[in-house]
Amino acid sequence: MEKKVNVGKKKFSAVDLITVVVFAALVRVLWIVFKSAGVVFPFNHSFMHFFNSFCLVACIAVVKKRWAAFYYTVGWCAINFFLQGEHWSYWALVVLTPIIPELIMKARAKSFENPDDVYHSFKDLLVFAYIYTIVYFVFVWFTLLKIFLIPINWGLSALAFGLALVLVIPGSWFGYKLGKKISTLIN
Repeated sequence: MEKKVNVGKKKFSAVDLITVVVFAALVRVLWIVFKSAGVVFPFNHSFMHFFNSFCLVACIAVVKKRWAAFYYTVGWCAINFFLQGEHWSYWALVVLTPIIPELIMKARAKSFENPDDVYHSFKDLLVFAYIYTIVYFVFVWFTLLKIFLIPINWGLSALAFGLALVLVIPGSWFGYKLGKKISTLIN
């Protein structure tokens, strides 16, 4: 019998949790690609949001449960912390990133006849990825300025942020398509 973890009204199965971990690990593997691009392209952090929205949307489209994005974020932050040795003050804020988009998805779910249909809507998943990216950038800016006391070049940061918001669209689209294919294979 499959053990279930109770999260809100719906329970996460072992398959759901493994799916979340797989996508969290995948975004960390893709992280290496965007880090290596920094050698030739100064806005490699913007490409991280392409990969992150790809994995995030695919994860949500497969799991289709509230708080899947939170577990996904905890997963990739834990990989950062334990394998990369990232400072805890960075991930302490970033791990809270999906809370606002999750609350918005909860409110949006009320407008559907079947509340789970919100996880089948590309538009809602794209909005989720956009809000996730915006909140992530705000937390990173705060961490750099207030915790690490690193000055930010606002012009370059605004350019990187704008490019990240553009790259969220194709990342979310590919993640949505992959998530739907995986979901149909599983079900």
